[in-house]
Amino acid sequence: MEGSLRAGRLETVLLAWISIGLFVQLAGLLFNNDGSRYATQVYLLLFLPTLLLLLKERLALSFWRQWPAYCFLALSVWVLLVAGLHEGSDRSFGYWLKVVLFLAIYLFAVAKMVERPRRFGWILLAAALVAAVFAWLTLYYQFGVLERSLDYAVVRRERLRELGWNGFADLDHPIIAGLYYGVFAVVLTWFFVQGRMTLVRTSVLAVAVLGLLLYVLLTFSRGAWFALVGGVLVLLLLFQNRKSYSLLGIASVLLLIAVYLFWPEIQNERRVGVNGRDQIWLHWLNLLPGFWMSGAGAGAELSFTLKRGGDVTHAHSLYLQLWYEYGIVGIGLFLSLLASLLWKGWVCRADPVARLGLALLAFAMVAMVSDVYAIFHRPSPYWVVLWLPVGILLGVKAPARDQKHFARSVG
Repeated sequence: MEGSLRAGRLETVLLAWISIGLFVQLAGLLFNNDGSRYATQVYLLLFLPTLLLLLKERLALSFWRQWPAYCFLALSVWVLLVAGLHEGSDRSFGYWLKVVLFLAIYLFAVAKMVERPRRFGWILLAAALVAAVFAWLTLYYQFGVLERSLDYAVVRRERLRELGWNGFADLDHPIIAGLYYGVFAVVLTWFFVQGRMTLVRTSVLAVAVLGLLLYVLLTFSRGAWFALVGGVLVLLLLFQNRKSYSLLGIASVLLLIAVYLFWPEIQNERRVGVNGRDQIWLHWLNLLPGFWMSGAGAGAELSFTLKRGGDVTHAHSLYLQLWYEYGIVGIGLFLSLLASLLWKGWVCRADPVARLGLALLAFAMVAMVSDVYAIFHRPSPYWVVLWLPVGILLGVKAPARDQKHFARSVG
């Protein structure tokens, strides 16, 4: 009895530790102005306690006995095989082994929090509100303090990506910034459509989402725009309640008004087109015979010089980049992972957290069409874009009456 009490207390401590670490991993990119400090915090506050919990649960073998987990593990094994055996791999086998282990630990951490929906909700809400505060701070500092012009030509050229003060909330690139803040716009929309709302709560969420939407808009990352639309649309269609129908109606009206008011700017965006991606994708297609089967190696760069000038080092599409690096087996395993997660999320859709996971996965799947250059690397904003929803859907559980049906369907 005493031993079980000690074990229970240890688990409580570890889960509290992981809760803090997950919040830091999600929001720490904003309030840290030093990448190495952020990495150290994630290692000590998230990976370390999760590893201890994994060891306590003897690697939690029951957690990995599900088809999405099998797909992830198979993909990870293939990544390690390519990293260790392919001469084109850009780093040592040890580096890729650490990355894969970090990802496995992260997915387990998210899934353990999902098993405690109330706690997980508070973590997500805290991280999303921090993101909203930084979005508003960025808008204020850039256009209020620095007095940047709001003229279309200027904001289109100088796209948002950082706060601009002491290195805080610096996400390196407008595309990354747009995707990162877009995730939290989906999260806050989920809180609105699934929770009980008062006037105060609705007002706070509305202000927070408005700041995030304005930030994403001013990154001029069209991949983030389409991903956000896709993620929110999936979310609202999954809930189908009065609040979701109201948001769909309001969004449709606002979209029509925006099209009318900003038609010249929209036409300019159309003329910009895919911004050189067509050239990159054609180059990828020309190289396809040389890598389609075995890939070019883990982390291999796809080098290309655009006609207008400027060098690129990746395919500007996560799907194409994964195929380039890991061959037909790698992209096949990745698509299998996505398909298994979508199916599990659909089976578990009665759970509000599963609906959030599906919406965020839809966000990521749209974003990966034209953006996201790597998913196997150290903690970064792309972990929030892709691996967070993967962890959520790994953690949700189908209702007892559906579990046998799910097993038969995927078995």
